[in-house]
Amino acid sequence: MTRRSVDWLLAARMQANCLARPVNEAGPGGVADVVRRMGGLQAQTWRGAAYAVRARSTATTHADVTYAQVTDRSVVRGWFMRGTLQLVAVEDAGPLLGLLGAKLIKDTERRYGELGLPERTRAAAADVLEEHLLAHGPCDRAELAVVLVRAGLIPQPKGQAVYALIRYAGILGRVCYGPGDTWVAVTDWLGKPLILEGDLEAVAHRYLTAYGPATARDFATWAGLPVPQARRAITSVATTSFEVEATELYAVEDLPGCQDVRMLGEFDAYLLGYQNRFQELPKSIFPGGGMLSPAVIRAGRAIGAWRHADLSTDLFEPADLTDELADLARF
Repeated sequence: MTRRSVDWLLAARMQANCLARPVNEAGPGGVADVVRRMGGLQAQTWRGAAYAVRARSTATTHADVTYAQVTDRSVVRGWFMRGTLQLVAVEDAGPLLGLLGAKLIKDTERRYGELGLPERTRAAAADVLEEHLLAHGPCDRAELAVVLVRAGLIPQPKGQAVYALIRYAGILGRVCYGPGDTWVAVTDWLGKPLILEGDLEAVAHRYLTAYGPATARDFATWAGLPVPQARRAITSVATTSFEVEATELYAVEDLPGCQDVRMLGEFDAYLLGYQNRFQELPKSIFPGGGMLSPAVIRAGRAIGAWRHADLSTDLFEPADLTDELADLARF
């Protein structure tokens, strides 16, 4: 096991995370390539997902990201790793839900109980939602809330139970996001049902390819898996390991690292993909409450924050952002 520095680790992780911008294809193909390489991108906000694609490619545009999801349908937005909204390649959606879905539902049982949603209600709601979406196409939350009330599954069309039931149907692979803030039936939107069968070692290998060097706890944090299960998968696929500050990290490549400056959008996967980032994030980037603001990184280390509204920056270290600002305008 080779000893390495934190600086090397952060630069290597930046390169693995596609932040050297290896994707040069324009259009939806470029979007799908980024998403596929990453094993999925955070998509709590659509803007965050779009800017994550920009940071990893050189020719895609914001419109391409929407086109890839809405028209080309080579990527799909739904609930995957950790039960959070993600943008994943269509061919990965079924395997990921097959691996993670049961645990996501189990981890949410207490909340379902608080909302008065026993398993029989959730199962009936998944049927009702899918049938309505198959018959009527994309629907927003307000319309689906009325459908659930009319079916006698919830008492009123307000509150968190509506979203919880839509999300439950999504974890079952029956519902996903359509255009904007609407949902659709997966079999209609994608033309076929998802096959909920996955290979954990294949997901672990993809994780190390996109996030390594990393620990089993990092993989467990990213995926939402139990640590013992994550450890078995990671150690079975790793081809090399490194020691950084007395911590063993696994990898599938020994990367030289990326020294570039990159402006990341909110909720970027690079900063959310680890249990141990090996760096402290200031409150301007990580204010708490589950928020993760746009960040400027160099050689993998956070050196500032920025704002979407006016592209203003708050740098902790001097950096030349000319190229990045020009590319943000292009995107």
